[in-house]
Amino acid sequence: MNTHDFTKAQRRELRRLNSLAHERELGAAAGRLQEEFERWRRGGMNVFDLDEHIHRFHDGISRELYKSYVKGHADWNVAWAIAREVLKESEIDPAILELLGRQIAFLKRDKPENGA
Repeated sequence: MNTHDFTKAQRRELRRLNSLAHERELGAAAGRLQEEFERWRRGGMNVFDLDEHIHRFHDGISRELYKSYVKGHADWNVAWAIAREVLKESEIDPAILELLGRQIAFLKRDKPENGA
């Protein structure tokens, strides 16, 4: 798929969906980090262990999501988010969904069985 296959309005919508998927994935990852803060507050770990979790979050999932969503191609990112159900097909304009159909099918076929 070439970005020239999308209208200007569709490219704008792809950027919006790309941002929405990024926000959802980063929010889910931040929620897991929040659980580590809660564990620390309950005395389940010391502050140095918490610090390690923060660094792993920043250098790991946060950085990977940034590289994917900010530096990647919006059409592939949105297709990937649909394939993994980060975005629901019902949220996507039918014309965009049709244009992304081959990418989504390819990514669904290659999606790991555990949904990760």
